[in-house]
Amino acid sequence: MSGFAIAGWGKALPERVVTSTELAERFGVDEHWVVSRCGIQERRAVDPGQTTASLAVDAGRAALAKAGLTGADIAHLIVATATPEQPSPATSAFVHHDLGIAGGAMDVNSECAGFVYGLVAAMGILRMDRRPILLIGSDT
Repeated sequence: MSGFAIAGWGKALPERVVTSTELAERFGVDEHWVVSRCGIQERRAVDPGQTTASLAVDAGRAALAKAGLTGADIAHLIVATATPEQPSPATSAFVHHDLGIAGGAMDVNSECAGFVYGLVAAMGILRMDRRPILLIGSDT
């Protein structure tokens, strides 16, 4: 498909960093063992009050700002997550409210491929409606 573009992007990460050294100490194993199994030196961890939706809102605000848009400009919101706030209502409902999105909202729950499925869904929507879409991938 042609004629589509990413107008802005954003990110949000929890502040707290948890190192493999910390995990090794916590679980009584060697740090090398942890790194050799997962290949990760450090990871982010949410603090109390941080949620999938709050991180999505922060990333969404950053993307909207880079695109020069507001929530009122968005026709469709898609939130891709494997860690929803709760079974119902969808995480996108919380994000929709907090960002003041004008159009509809939906979640895509497909684990690691969720953002890709969200992108495919966005492209399908854009075939019918060329107004801006906000696609957010967020997990905790």
